[in-house]
Amino acid sequence: MKTVLSVLVLITALAGASAVPSGNSAAELVFEDILQGDITGRSVMVLDEMVTRGTVMGSWRYEVTVPLDGYLVLIDDMAYANWEHPCRWVFVSPEGDMEIVRMNTPPDALERMKVTHTCLPEETGSRGQYEDFIEWFEPNVQSTPAQAEHMYALIISGGASQGSNHIRYYGDVQFIYNVLAHDYLLPDDHIIVCFADGLNPAPDQSGGLNSNPDFDDDGDSDIIYDATSTGVANGFADIASMCGNDDHLFIYTTDHGGSGKFMNSPPEVYLNLWGGSLDDDAYQTTVSGLSYASCHAVMEQCFSGGFLEEHMAGTTGKPSSFASAANGYESSWAGATYPEYDEYVYYWTGAMHGSTPPASSVPGGALPGDPDMNGDGYVSFWEAFDRAKAWDTYAQSGQEHPQWDDDPDSCGDMYFLGGLIQTGIGDEGDPFQPATGGLAVSGNPLSSVSTVSFSINTPGDASVLVYDMSGHVVSELVSQELAAGEHTVSWNTGSMASGVYIIRFRAADFAETLRVVKF
Repeated sequence: MKTVLSVLVLITALAGASAVPSGNSAAELVFEDILQGDITGRSVMVLDEMVTRGTVMGSWRYEVTVPLDGYLVLIDDMAYANWEHPCRWVFVSPEGDMEIVRMNTPPDALERMKVTHTCLPEETGSRGQYEDFIEWFEPNVQSTPAQAEHMYALIISGGASQGSNHIRYYGDVQFIYNVLAHDYLLPDDHIIVCFADGLNPAPDQSGGLNSNPDFDDDGDSDIIYDATSTGVANGFADIASMCGNDDHLFIYTTDHGGSGKFMNSPPEVYLNLWGGSLDDDAYQTTVSGLSYASCHAVMEQCFSGGFLEEHMAGTTGKPSSFASAANGYESSWAGATYPEYDEYVYYWTGAMHGSTPPASSVPGGALPGDPDMNGDGYVSFWEAFDRAKAWDTYAQSGQEHPQWDDDPDSCGDMYFLGGLIQTGIGDEGDPFQPATGGLAVSGNPLSSVSTVSFSINTPGDASVLVYDMSGHVVSELVSQELAAGEHTVSWNTGSMASGVYIIRFRAADFAETLRVVKF
């Protein structure tokens, strides 16, 4: 049941205002008198048909009682951000009086509203984003079919409604789907996609298009369920029926999120679905009931960091990691990749693929740097998180704060979209085996002088290198031929700057990494 909002109405009567004969005139009045002609960071939209005093207008979780006869003008105060975020519903009477309701979500009538002023760039080009992506994408295989048999993925993009289901959410999902299916070789039935209104042929995007359910253009539908509460429950049920204790689970969410549940304060949060929502506590309960060898989540939506605590609590006892575009108190942003993608997951997925598709303000292609910071040939969940944070312009400007956690500590370096990072080569081309070098450091956080220990099974060349978070080698602790057995090396960290470092140990038949902190 939606809550009716009326007490939030602020009255602004404009003495001597001129007559307002149309929606366009109402929007122009709002633009000039409220925004003072400054559209920076904003958009203005208007509902052409008049609204009647006393009518109840819906939003995602609230209802607003129309305070006067007239026109509804929406000021989107954070046009590049995903919902939920501050906006103003401005009701304008034919006499020019205005009343403002401050909200965090748009009206349900958003798909019928016309944009009159915006800071957003004009969408150009006759080709569709779908076709452009298919033409650009080339598989970059980074796993094996044997590993992929033990990988499962659940992708959720609700969009809230057609008016708010923008093309960038489709772009986010199409990109990660192709990376999972063609770079990491997950079978189609291992990837469960819950997207918007599912296979309904009616338009489901804010631009008036219906989403193509075949993300990789192979002739079959890749959308399995809609992203209603029922559809998402079915998606989790499918994962529960397939994913077992020997398998690895990847969960990916995008589109809109909200902060605060009834009688709860932030960071109690939720993911907006197609006409419903999934809150953080329900998510925790669901994830805790699944079976897996490890579980890893990446979330783009606003307030997504509010899921961190619940994800980690729901996966207790199994290796897990969590990455988000924003913390539990803020919106996330489309950013420089508007309108095709959300910027944080654009770079996260690009790190996992090895390059990025073109976007309106980003040329795509080569990444800003090598995401494989420890040089082991794999991009781990930690590396993808850290690189996306470094490359996301809104993270660097401080407008969003990506969140990370893993348990056990540093296990995010041990897993990737192919499952457990495998670093040793078996006989006769057998699949890789996990590293067994016992890499450890005395004290973490580091003391001024620490001891690094490791062991090797057979004599040969070995190296222990220390990298900073830009991928540069800052210390070479070992680089020589060693006898089989256990070894230790003293590491003087007194002159090193505070920060996070990666120790990488390589022997003849495997490599191993460990993340450490210097205060």
